[in-house]
Amino acid sequence: MKKRWILPLLTAMLLSMTACNGGGTESVATTDPTDATEATTEAPEEVTEAPTEEETVPTNAAFPEADPNAVTFDDGRCDFVKIFCDDDLAADGTLSVETVDGNAMLKFTDTKTNAENVGTIVMKLLVDAKSLLAPEDLEKVSSIRFDIGAKAEGELLVGDDGTAMKVPGWIGGGGGTIAADGNWYGFGDFSASNIQEYALERSDMYNVEFKFLLASAGKNWNGTMEEANLQIMRWGVQNASSTYIDNITFYDADGNSIPLTMAPAAEGETDAPEAAE
Repeated sequence: MKKRWILPLLTAMLLSMTACNGGGTESVATTDPTDATEATTEAPEEVTEAPTEEETVPTNAAFPEADPNAVTFDDGRCDFVKIFCDDDLAADGTLSVETVDGNAMLKFTDTKTNAENVGTIVMKLLVDAKSLLAPEDLEKVSSIRFDIGAKAEGELLVGDDGTAMKVPGWIGGGGGTIAADGNWYGFGDFSASNIQEYALERSDMYNVEFKFLLASAGKNWNGTMEEANLQIMRWGVQNASSTYIDNITFYDADGNSIPLTMAPAAEGETDAPEAAE
């Protein structure tokens, strides 16, 4: 008889518990605390390798903008420039106009620098200002700006580790002018600009300035002179290389560029002249 009472009692207890849970027939699931902890734990962030820096290859900068009154060599002319060879250390070579990446420039190709004289050769170019400016404008010249650069043509320059380098190296120099009366009329130098290129085969073009140092004392060009030349010198050439000149611009004392009056080249005279002895 006792067994018959146990079953009804258990049934009543179960019905009582269901009623306390809202009277529904759905069961309430219980969750283990440890299971809840695992469910709310965030997934670990995906581990990625640190980005590697790509090796940057040096490239040349864009060519400088030209002043409206600059000698740009765009017409292919360079007959107003001569190579000046007045001593054993003066560089010799050829002059031409070369277009690089769409930009025309005067190019001096050195044919004299070698392993024995490298570092001592001096490039000297004479630019005939009388063929570029009107006679009345010659005496107004107070300063001259131009772009200069170089390209290595050999590997005579040796680095500190003993490796031969095809780079232009240091590019420095100065300038002056030969006047009709035999005197030198001084300009400045551009060695202080610290131009150098030890990473690229061709350097960028750097804008430099020559000031007419004696113009303030009245020693400047004039239209009666037989010669009114600008001499551009590159000193201590460290490697067999070519030198580029571009955008030669003449300025007055107020800093205004002076218009050019360069006459058209005569037939057959667009090429560079022979070196001046």
